[in-house]
Order: sequence, then structure tokens, then C-alpha cells
Amino acid sequence: MMLRTKMIRRLGVVILLWIGSVSIAHTQPSGFMEKDVTVHGFNMHYIEAGSGPPLVLLHGLWGGQNEWRLNMEPLSTNFRVIVLDQIGFGKSDKPHANYHNALLAQFLVGFLEAVEIPKATLVGHAMGANTATYMAVHYSHLVEQIVLVDGAGYRNPNRDLAKSLTEPQIKFRRIVTGSDLAATRNFLKRRVYDPELITDSWVQEAFTLWLKSARAIENMLLEGGDITEEEMRTIRVPTLIVWGKEDRVFPLSNADRLNQDIAGSQKVIFNKTGHLPQVEVPEKFNRVIYEFLTTGKVKSVSY
Repeated sequence: MMLRTKMIRRLGVVILLWIGSVSIAHTQPSGFMEKDVTVHGFNMHYIEAGSGPPLVLLHGLWGGQNEWRLNMEPLSTNFRVIVLDQIGFGKSDKPHANYHNALLAQFLVGFLEAVEIPKATLVGHAMGANTATYMAVHYSHLVEQIVLVDGAGYRNPNRDLAKSLTEPQIKFRRIVTGSDLAATRNFLKRRVYDPELITDSWVQEAFTLWLKSARAIENMLLEGGDITEEEMRTIRVPTLIVWGKEDRVFPLSNADRLNQDIAGSQKVIFNKTGHLPQVEVPEKFNRVIYEFLTTGKVKSVSY
């Protein structure tokens, strides 16, 4: 048993610590240090642990460090893991700006320079995947590899930022920028395959996060992705696409499209999983990420 445990730790997938645990607790994984750095005159907050190749985890529109808690410590066994609050979100500054993908990427570029990382692997969930693809297109010299988690980054060809919102869109924006706890809980349930995963603490944490980042969330909802189909096909950095088969936020067809457009990309699908595979199936997720980052290949395309 001791030998097996050592082998698992050496692989950087400390599965034994996580089996049966999918709760997004408020406790921070051991070894991670809270840090801040000034970028373009604004504070950016992050937590960091581990050593080795730099691995930057980029949260989605309605997430933050909380949605990486089951991945941070296992991955930090072999990598320098940085969990960043993107500008406008979490504990990073929230300038009164119009938020869009180019702005998020510009601050990420400044962040990498400030912490003296010449090149990093980006693991982006949803909106974070938009940031990762934008970086791979416009700042490829800073990107080692990208992992796109239930997110794409395509620009809607019919996007009209001047168009008035419909009543359902207005109602939706009220919910996802901090409406009330009941609405927050219902929306979180849409993001996972098993609604029993949604705890009271998660609902409260999400409600607070969304309120604090309401302006950025609303702007980014209007913005959407910002990479054209032609630009997506120019991406040449090694790319892994991971998706929940039952994702009700972004359908599985998005993963297929990305896999077709990004030359040489690999795709892994998690069964009985929704929009948050890093939370819903953390052991499988961590194992797949580790395989890709260390060997360039994944052993299975479906879990």
C-alpha cells in the first residue's frame, strides 16, 4: 500500500486525498500562499504553490479560486500552480472599465511579466478558456500549451453590442450578477450533473462573488467570445479540450468544433458530468491534465 501511495504521489495525482470529496469547501489547500502584484497600476490577486513548469488556472465567468480547490494541490506536486483572479473578478481590482477579452488578455500578459514567467501553460474554464484561446492567437509566444475546459472563445458572427436586451436576457443578467440566494442556487444546479453537489456554502460564496464582480460579468456576457473561426484555426500550441458530456451551459458540439478547428488538438469527454468537470470528477480531471502536460497525449478520450 505504501509503495502504491508513493507511486501515485510521484505521478502528481494524489487521488487518495480526494476520493469521495467533491465539496467546494472554504478551506484553502495546504501550501498555497496568497499574493498580490501590480499590473498596469492595478492590483491582481493570486495564490501559488509548487515548483516546476508554470501552470496558470483561469476561472470562468461565475467562478473563482473556489472552483479549482480540488485540483490545485494535486497539480502543484509537479507544477508551479498559479490560480489567478482575473482583472475585475475575485480579490483583484475592479476598475470601472468596459470588460472584454482583449482587456483580460492584456492584464494576463502584464501579470506574466510582473511575476517573471516568460511562458506558461494556461488551463481555462469557460470564460477562462476564452482568455486562453485569445492568448494563443494574439500572444502565442507566451503560451506553452492550453487546456480548454467547457469553453471555447468563438465570436458570434451575429453579435451586435448596440442591440437592446430582451426581457429574458435582462432577467438572466439579474440572476447571474447577484439576484438572491434562491436564484443563485437554481443557476448553480444547472451547471452540474448532480444537483446534490450544490451546498449552502457554495451558494453563499457564489452569491458574494457575483455581486463583487457584477460589472465585469455583465460586460463579458455581452462580449462573449472574441476569436473568429479563421483565427481559431491558426492556433498551433498543443491543445487539450475537456468537456462534460451533460454540460447544459455549452453543448458538447462546441468541443467537437474546437477539436476540428485547432490542428492536432485532443479531446476528452467526461460522462455524467456537467459544466464543471474539475469539481464534479476531480480525480479523473487531474489525471487527464497530468497525462497531457507530461506526455503530450491522453490515454483515453472518454471517462
